[in-house]
Amino acid sequence: MNRRFLAILVLILASLMGLYFLSGSGTTSVLLANASDVADRPDQFQDRELRVRGFVKPGSILRMGDEAEFIVELDGKNLPVVYDGNSQLPDTFGDAAPVRVDGHLKDGKLMAHKVEAKCASKYDAPHAGQPGYGTSEALDAMQSAERDG
Repeated sequence: MNRRFLAILVLILASLMGLYFLSGSGTTSVLLANASDVADRPDQFQDRELRVRGFVKPGSILRMGDEAEFIVELDGKNLPVVYDGNSQLPDTFGDAAPVRVDGHLKDGKLMAHKVEAKCASKYDAPHAGQPGYGTSEALDAMQSAERDG
């Protein structure tokens, strides 16, 4: 009786572990992309959870209660964003702020559920109207400065 119980227990545990691994362990993969790439080739990013980086286009922010619409720009390309207001926008969010936005594409817009903003002045990044603003190189320089401390 003891061996039979042990065999059933091992079978149940093995089945549960198999289901856990087949289900992807409950995680969703997020694809990191530049706003310019998503704007250029939206078909390649459909039905994917995205983390998009770029800059908030000056003058594009429209707030509606907790929700907001704005444009993320990078390398001269624009990606419209609709933020669901699920959490408060960061204090550093504003015109020309470097941002990372999590969401998915729908009808050419990024339907966002998370927005992170950085303070560009902390990393000596170019501001709107200055040479180098709104480029991949500016974002890369800021990320490098973050890593270097």
